[in-house]
Formats: sequence, structure tokens, C-alpha cells
Amino acid sequence: MNTEEWVERISEGVKCCACGKPLKNSKNLHIVLLERKAKWEDNTWGTIAGTSGYALAVVCDECAKKGIEPRYAVEMSKKGEVRYHPVSELEPIPEKEKLLLETLVALRRCVLGEDFAG
Repeated sequence: MNTEEWVERISEGVKCCACGKPLKNSKNLHIVLLERKAKWEDNTWGTIAGTSGYALAVVCDECAKKGIEPRYAVEMSKKGEVRYHPVSELEPIPEKEKLLLETLVALRRCVLGEDFAG
């Protein structure tokens, strides 16, 4: 699935992971790279940061503006099936791994000029 298809599927089929409202009313998708391990393969940091195994969430414009933390991580299969996982039930990333991931994201920003919202 290319980036445009991925964005369209999320906009149409996923609810805000903080407030539960549909994302189709938001002008932007605010992808949050959670510091939690994903128990699933599809729709993880790999989609955004080039590494997998870590959960992500999507929040609406309003929640992003207010700085509301996501309550759920989102899993979306290649077939478009959406599942929500309570963030509190996901295993935290160990500190050593967190530092490596932060370095990876920073390098991608510098080298590729990419910006990761969160």
C-alpha cells in the first residue's frame, strides 16, 4: 500500500485514539509514535520511521491542539481491518531501545528531511 492509500484508509476508517471521534473531519493526521511495543505486525512505526514492532496512534486536530494523550494504539491490517489496543496494556519500550529509536528518528529527519508529527 502506498502512502496516499494509507492516509486515505486512516482518514476514512480510523477514529481518534484520544477522543474516539472520526478522523475524516480533521484536516491533518497526527501520527503519534508511542513508546510501547506492538503485539501486531501491520501499522507500526515501520510505516513512519522505518522500523517495526512499536505501536502508533492517530489523533484528530482538536486533540493534537490540546495535547491530549492517546488512550489507544491503532492496528490496521492490509485488508483495512481496524483494531484498537489500550496503551496502558502495551509493554513499554526499554530505555536503551527508546534511545536508539530516538536516534533513528532524528537521523531520518536530518538526512531525509522528513518530519514526524507526534
